[in-house]
Amino acid sequence: MLAILGIFFFRKTENPADSENLNVCTEASALSLKYSANFGVDSCGGFRVLWVKNGNSDSQKWVLLDSLSPQAIPQNLKDLPQIRIPAKRIVILSSTYLGYLTALSAEKRVVGVDSKKYIASPEFYAWAESAKIQEVGEGGSASPEKIYSLQADLILAYSMGEPVHDAYPKLSNLKMPVVLTAEWMEGSPLAKAEWLRFFGILVGKESAADSLFLEKEKSYFVLKNKLDSIAEGNRPVAFTGSAYSGSWYASSGNSFMANLIHDAGGKYLWDSDSSQETLVMPFEKVFSDVQKADVWLNAGGNMTLDQMLKNEKRLALFPVWKTGEIYGYDLRKGPEGGLDFYESAVVKPDSLLLDVAKILHPHVFQESAFKWYRKLSNI
Repeated sequence: MLAILGIFFFRKTENPADSENLNVCTEASALSLKYSANFGVDSCGGFRVLWVKNGNSDSQKWVLLDSLSPQAIPQNLKDLPQIRIPAKRIVILSSTYLGYLTALSAEKRVVGVDSKKYIASPEFYAWAESAKIQEVGEGGSASPEKIYSLQADLILAYSMGEPVHDAYPKLSNLKMPVVLTAEWMEGSPLAKAEWLRFFGILVGKESAADSLFLEKEKSYFVLKNKLDSIAEGNRPVAFTGSAYSGSWYASSGNSFMANLIHDAGGKYLWDSDSSQETLVMPFEKVFSDVQKADVWLNAGGNMTLDQMLKNEKRLALFPVWKTGEIYGYDLRKGPEGGLDFYESAVVKPDSLLLDVAKILHPHVFQESAFKWYRKLSNI
């Protein structure tokens, strides 16, 4: 018997890592998403793991900890950054997050912003002024010291792969509770709106986020189904973009705008393009292509027609220049010029679809007022 016990204890001492190896969990999807491709939530050993995919790089992951989380974190999750939810003190490094937070009545959890000048909501701007909400700096210039002093339990940031724009790598390396977002990379209005569920998880309002998204999805399809019946020959051809230094920058054929135009009963000029990155084309090619286009969307970048013409005189030879079918999305602005198109439109895909449908089919939607778009002029 002693010999047998000796063998038993000898084997246990020889493999001290065995007990640790047993504390490893297997990740499985814990959130069913319909449209969004750039975030998800997995379950693993009683924990939830949030992941975000930003471009071609590997997904970033975070362990979400709440009052129901187990005490012992599995070995394969120990090296992941941890985020405690629901987040009560939030720093946002882009005003685009305000649309989601406001929709979930969580906007007053914000204790720091990148810059107030981008805020479109006059109500939030006034509150931020009265509450003396701290400005922490933009992109790569964001101040880690200011952010740290705010004692936030969640920092929301984006990454474009360029140090001048990116605060995320710096804050992540400093072990701050920063979470990367990629909603701006989604390829359709509903995919971007579904990020309501991402924000709902982080602020502890999952049920409200799910209900709100389902409501917007239903409303979107009521209008889309009506527009789907429009015959191919009755769909106006639309293009996007602007000229810069002899090149034209436009939405790709598999982009948010291309899919929005299609859903709104139009045909995107470059819909044969299969990329998701910004299209960069010689002006000469664009000049030839737009001869068969009916509408120019997302033009001007907050400029008048005269200002646009000073930058590129050949615009006056576009057919749409003569018809006046040129639209920008700067109708609704904040106190310092922040565009609401980037703020509230992301959580109102049904209203955004109606805006574009009104441009493409004005005879069908005569009684609808624009929310974000306007026909450009010299005013």
